[in-house]
Amino acid sequence: MGVIQSITGRTDGDRTILNHLEISDRTLKWLLLLPSVILLAFLTLYPFLQGVWMSLHDIESFRFVAGTQFTGLDEYRELLTDERFLGAVKNTIIFTGGGVTIQLFLGVAIAVYLKSVADSLRPIFRTIFIVPMVMTPIATGLMWRLMLDGRIGVINFLIELSGIAAPEWTSTGTTAMIAIIMIDTWQWTPLVVLIVYAGLLAVPQQLYEAAKVDGAPQWATFYHVTLPQVKFMIAIAAVFRLMRSFRTFDYIWLVTRGGPGTATEILNVYLYRVAFVFLDGSKAAATGIILLFGTIAISMGILKLIGEV
Repeated sequence: MGVIQSITGRTDGDRTILNHLEISDRTLKWLLLLPSVILLAFLTLYPFLQGVWMSLHDIESFRFVAGTQFTGLDEYRELLTDERFLGAVKNTIIFTGGGVTIQLFLGVAIAVYLKSVADSLRPIFRTIFIVPMVMTPIATGLMWRLMLDGRIGVINFLIELSGIAAPEWTSTGTTAMIAIIMIDTWQWTPLVVLIVYAGLLAVPQQLYEAAKVDGAPQWATFYHVTLPQVKFMIAIAAVFRLMRSFRTFDYIWLVTRGGPGTATEILNVYLYRVAFVFLDGSKAAATGIILLFGTIAISMGILKLIGEV
């Protein structure tokens, strides 16, 4: 008996107390989870509710004083007529839409190729693909800023070797947007590769054998067998990338600072400027709320669309 008590850590008195409380296993599980649930609710709900409150009141320089004027939806109406905000929305659509689309196509293609290589080589390829993803955004931004430099950058050096005039990447809006999409694609395509590759490993081999017996070409096998089996993994990858892409800030700020002008100023960069440069807490909070609900709506739309296909 003493050995059992020493292993379980329970005594007869403990069992007696639990029996008198008459707590079911289901209730006990929730009681044990309650502290974590309360902490998570505080860390998520409080900032959200605080942001909603700030967006509905006139907050200057983030000074929370008594008698702060209630402004209702004025900040939201002002944002919808603000040309700079609308420009940031357009830039966000271009950056996120272009980047995520390229990453999905590249990620699926690389994942399919990775599944076809020899088993002994797969760990090497997986390691290579993971390296960009595990780098911090700050390190990524600094590295690419040097690589894109017009005088010492390796990218322009390689372009000029081929006899093509190298562009000044941050001098025009078009090339600057291409540059940050290129950086985003380099860093986050590996995430899509890993998610889709995991889905490919779960596809039953019998389906491929049946397609081979029927004489189906490779493109037909991919379209009718592989793609339907991994479509939910592709949707998950798209949602993860959209959520992360909307919050991109680090390397955009390091490489272009939202420029030239406001050509690469996406919503997250616009929010930073409004909050910490112009010190307009109300408008920054309203921008954050719009960004949050926009991300949720688009993510739910993607999952619903995939579920109906």
